[in-house]
Amino acid sequence: MKKILLSIATAIFSIFSFAQNPSLPFKAGEKIEVTLNYKWGIKADIATLSFNLQQGTHAGTPCFHILLNARTNSFFDSFYKVRDVYESKFEYDLDPLYAMRSVSEGNFTAHNDYTWSADKKTLYAKVSKSTMPAPVDTAFHSNETIRDIINMIYSLRAADINSIVAGKPVSMLIAMDRNLTRATCSFVRKEVRQIDGMGKFNTVCLAMNLKRVGGDFPQGETKLTVPTGEDSKNTIYIWLSDDENRVPLYLSVPISVGKLEIRTTKLENLKAPLTSKVK
Repeated sequence: MKKILLSIATAIFSIFSFAQNPSLPFKAGEKIEVTLNYKWGIKADIATLSFNLQQGTHAGTPCFHILLNARTNSFFDSFYKVRDVYESKFEYDLDPLYAMRSVSEGNFTAHNDYTWSADKKTLYAKVSKSTMPAPVDTAFHSNETIRDIINMIYSLRAADINSIVAGKPVSMLIAMDRNLTRATCSFVRKEVRQIDGMGKFNTVCLAMNLKRVGGDFPQGETKLTVPTGEDSKNTIYIWLSDDENRVPLYLSVPISVGKLEIRTTKLENLKAPLTSKVK
């Protein structure tokens, strides 16, 4: 009987906690599928990623729980097979709780496990790679919250877009493997963007610049000035839907050879109507 009452209490607490942050632009049950397109002379869709946002718990704390699966399309498996899994758990105020990254790309494998201290100022990372002789434990300390990649994406969606448009960039500290990177997002423009297979959308275009601030390798940085064009080097461009959902509809990512473009191809169970779509 005690276990039943505890389960009921936990469920009620979970629902109550979820209701405390109605301003978020997403909800549990949202699903987003995106396609990766590689551009170098020719353009080809090479892989798909599926974001599945659910409610869950972590050590008794109600939270969002998201799994991201990335896999190359069957044609490209014979050249370079990718089977990556990302997992992220974060509270309804977007504070991170747990993250996992499992990478299988060609002959390379890697695994990251991240947990946070109660005050979110310390991140404990356990990293293993096929290129390393043994797993390595690392602790990152910061006066601000360190976020994993998935948590960063959803935190950006929840940021005050009007403040960004008005000229106040958003800055976040991100962990990947045993490295920390500063991501700064600035407003570029509002525009109508054609998304192949989805139609035209009113969008808010942001520029994300990255600066390494610590980790295994010598520190290096990219330019932190606001870029003026789409072809600026070392700048990731993100087009969010200009509506209450702030869906990342399109990304342009410069890489060493060619360009990686990421576009949304399927949306399910959005929190608000997709009013950004141009009829």
